[in-house]
Amino acid sequence: MSKFIFIGLLHLLLCFNLNETYAQLQEYTDHKPVYRKWQDSYIIDKIAYTKSSTIFYFRFVCRSGQYTNAIFYEPGGESAWYLKGKTGKDYKLKAVKNIRRNSELLVSNLTSKREFPSLEGFGYTVFSCEVHFERLANTEKVVDFIEGEGFEAAENHFNCFDVELKTWDNKELGKIEDSKEKIQKFENKFGITNTDIKVQPKVEPKVEPKVVPKVEPKKDPVVVKVDPPKVEQKPLPDPNNPYPIRRIRDRRDIKCNEKLVLDNVQFQDNTTDFKGMVECQRTIRFVYEYMTDNPKSTATIIGHSDVFGPKDRNLELSKQRAIKIQRYLSSLGINPSRINIEYYGSQQPIVKEGSMLNRRVEAFIKCN
Repeated sequence: MSKFIFIGLLHLLLCFNLNETYAQLQEYTDHKPVYRKWQDSYIIDKIAYTKSSTIFYFRFVCRSGQYTNAIFYEPGGESAWYLKGKTGKDYKLKAVKNIRRNSELLVSNLTSKREFPSLEGFGYTVFSCEVHFERLANTEKVVDFIEGEGFEAAENHFNCFDVELKTWDNKELGKIEDSKEKIQKFENKFGITNTDIKVQPKVEPKVEPKVVPKVEPKKDPVVVKVDPPKVEQKPLPDPNNPYPIRRIRDRRDIKCNEKLVLDNVQFQDNTTDFKGMVECQRTIRFVYEYMTDNPKSTATIIGHSDVFGPKDRNLELSKQRAIKIQRYLSSLGINPSRINIEYYGSQQPIVKEGSMLNRRVEAFIKCN
């Protein structure tokens, strides 16, 4: 009897494995993905399940302008996407493919960090891409789609939570029309009616050569010399110093009781990530060395953001940028009680029309 029970159990186990293998071989697409997200500026168009990959079709918009860029991180990059499984397993990024800007293909397969500017004069620019992971087992039901390990709680990152992973026989997979309708509603919300816009090359107008009529010289012309009026020469603005206040580029630039711009401390758009880590750390160390040499001094770190985007979000972003400098100085050895912060979001721009110069941090060092 025990022999027959063993054979029966073996048969059931074999059938289960065959069914699981059969399910893993199915290729299908979820046109109605279910998930949660931080902001309204991005969506998952659809999720494709191939024999070897689980592919998230991702789309986001950003305001067009000279200083608005989209950054993509390659597998293994500093803020590369990954999947955080609810079963305790994480899934690394395999590839980012077919990065497009307003449907124009920019990169077919990303192998290194790339940064692309948005298109001026378009209001909003649409970026889309395919984010590839390994084919997940059917036992994984829900995952978090996170932009960068350690940034699970960062509201300025493109994170999607509780993404439902569906099986091939799920009745809520939807159809192609569902994906198209979702994309259309998403883009219409930002006033975008056609992402198949191609940037037309600038055509210089054809200029006909001017025909200069021949003029016979006059005989014995009378030339009267007139001294030009004296015009007071005003000094031209320094193109390398757009700030109305002192900038810190060297230890010698630091003065007590003056507001100072940490000139080389710059941030990526919409993040607290440094832009040029070496120069940022070097500038912050100038402040650290000065405060170390002046142990009774205190510093107020002041955060700012660019003018684009919601004011509340900009205010929070400027706060986090100031806190990042505060924590960095503390990690070097400055007592946190000597470092205060202030933050103003987009209320005090240097360039009112918008500029990367607005994404800055200032320091006011008070000496007793």
